[in-house]
Amino acid sequence: MRKKLLSKTYLRDVDKYRLKIWFDNDDYYIASKRIEYMEKPFIISSGKCLMNNGYSIIEVVPKYENYSMRVYLDDQNNVLQYYFDVSLENGVDSETKIPFYDDLYLDVTITDGKVTVLDEDELVEALNSETISIDAYNLAVKVKEKLLSEIKNGTNKYLNINLTDYLI
Repeated sequence: MRKKLLSKTYLRDVDKYRLKIWFDNDDYYIASKRIEYMEKPFIISSGKCLMNNGYSIIEVVPKYENYSMRVYLDDQNNVLQYYFDVSLENGVDSETKIPFYDDLYLDVTITDGKVTVLDEDELVEALNSETISIDAYNLAVKVKEKLLSEIKNGTNKYLNINLTDYLI
């Protein structure tokens, strides 16, 4: 399991960025990252560019769910991808005071309308190596199924957040 702080995640090849974190919503924490400079774009296997100069990343960490949602936006604020990380726990780190989620390996993405489940093999490997418990494994599977149902039925409230309110 990997603890991920919103201030540091998914910026590995980014040289310069702006960050703002909102704590004032009763239901979730949200971070907005605006990429100011990176030497080369980040392109996924399909050929789609998810990160480049002028692009944004919005991360939503629900307080009462076991997942986080990351949204990649281009320089015109068009959504490129929704990326859900299934998590064991979400909260605010006691030391840094930054929102975090404990990543449980399993992911769900929505790219160009196509829903994909990722890293099921990593989840099984974590269970087999006793990195996670059977309870954590079962939670991850349950959360994945709930997410898939909410996406299919259009009932996931975080997909309906007005992202422009959080752009910096």
